[in-house]
Amino acid sequence: MVEVSVIGITHDRLSGLPIIILGNVEENFAIPIWIGEYEAELLETHLLGAVAPRPFPYDLICDMIQALGGEVEKVIINDFDNGIYFATIVVRRYDGEVINIDARPSDSINVAVRLGAPIYVTKDVIQRASIISLDGNPHYTSEQKAEFEELLKYLFEEGEEE
Repeated sequence: MVEVSVIGITHDRLSGLPIIILGNVEENFAIPIWIGEYEAELLETHLLGAVAPRPFPYDLICDMIQALGGEVEKVIINDFDNGIYFATIVVRRYDGEVINIDARPSDSINVAVRLGAPIYVTKDVIQRASIISLDGNPHYTSEQKAEFEELLKYLFEEGEEE
């Protein structure tokens, strides 16, 4: 497994759907995960430091885990099948028992970011999902291919300068 971080959130120009970009600059890969508008909005709101007057669903989930004596140890993006990602939230209970909770990556990432828990991607998922073949894909114009390549180049160049 390789630890990743949220590099950014963008939108797919074709579908209009938000995309979370997870990546690891040292290992030079990025994984795009298409998510729903609501999930992206809540993640973006949190990343920008906005505080809601009442808990959002992910805040509530985090509060419940902590109130029940649990701690999110990590989130693992552990499978990729037919374009769909799968994730597990690993929670350690107060008595030491570890519970693996099946969850969507968008939900898992929202919880991990709020609690400061690490996010990991299995090597198998990295091999199958992080390399996006733009060549020969009839859905992308040459302009869109160049734009996506520039985005990835920008993301990795930003990380190298730090």
